[in-house]
Amino acid sequence: MAQGYQIAGTRTSRRLADQARGATEQISGEIDGIRSVSGEVVGSLDAIRGTMQEVLEYVTSTASAVEEQSAVASDMSANMQRAAAEANAMGRAA
Repeated sequence: MAQGYQIAGTRTSRRLADQARGATEQISGEIDGIRSVSGEVVGSLDAIRGTMQEVLEYVTSTASAVEEQSAVASDMSANMQRAAAEANAMGRAA
């Protein structure tokens, strides 16, 4: 009868070992999946960062162009005001 318990114990141990091996393989697969997804996330974040950098460069460039256009418009306005004042002065002198 002791031998029967030993055989049953051995079978139980094998089943437990098989279950542990299966669980280990499943966990390993889950870890591989997480690594894969993490790699994709990192790639996506890098792409987002690159796009944001491009947008920042466009915004900076646009702001600079608007500033230059504003300065040119101011100069043109000042020149037109001077020309109008001179035209008025010449009109009064005539």
